[in-house]
Amino acid sequence: MVGSLLIKWTIRLSLICYAVYLGGWLYAPNRRWPATSRLIWTFGCVLFDVHVLCAFHFRHHWSHAAAWRHTAERTHEMLGFAFGDGIFFSYLFLALWTADVLWLWARPPVLTEPPASFTSGSSTNPVQAGASPMPPSQHLMPQTPVWRILVHLFLLFIAINGAVVFEAGPTRLVGIPALLTLAGLAGCRVYNRHVFTKTKCPLPEVRYPAEV
Repeated sequence: MVGSLLIKWTIRLSLICYAVYLGGWLYAPNRRWPATSRLIWTFGCVLFDVHVLCAFHFRHHWSHAAAWRHTAERTHEMLGFAFGDGIFFSYLFLALWTADVLWLWARPPVLTEPPASFTSGSSTNPVQAGASPMPPSQHLMPQTPVWRILVHLFLLFIAINGAVVFEAGPTRLVGIPALLTLAGLAGCRVYNRHVFTKTKCPLPEVRYPAEV
């Protein structure tokens, strides 16, 4: 019973950390968000590591063959055909997430101070009428390497499968609205960028919350 609870809740909390991390960057991070997000991202990765350890200890008894059979059974139940090699995608997910966390700690993000117009000055801007109500965050985001974007696309694909496609019950019930929320935030971010580019106007004023 304890093993089953550990397996379920470590992956659930890990996916919550994953969603919070992505949602925070898609919305509008403040100056403290990169450091905070790194902690959230690391904690989520640690929880996923614990999930894998618990699954192999309590369910598969440290047998790759048992994990392969379990994956084959789950894919057969959900998709109608057995695909035990899907376990290797989980291994790769674990390796890439861990590598990404290590990269973040080895190379902390370097932030630039936002322009003065972001924190003071006139509040009128012709772009504000057409853009979605989401503060821009380009000046707080460090340059992201292409390889990291590809890694995150793979992680997102596996996370969606793990939280929605191959999962049922509370995890799916929470995963679907979380996924829709992230999609909405991403849509707003793309729309705002399109409006800013089309009008060739400066980004609207951003007032950052006071640090606590």
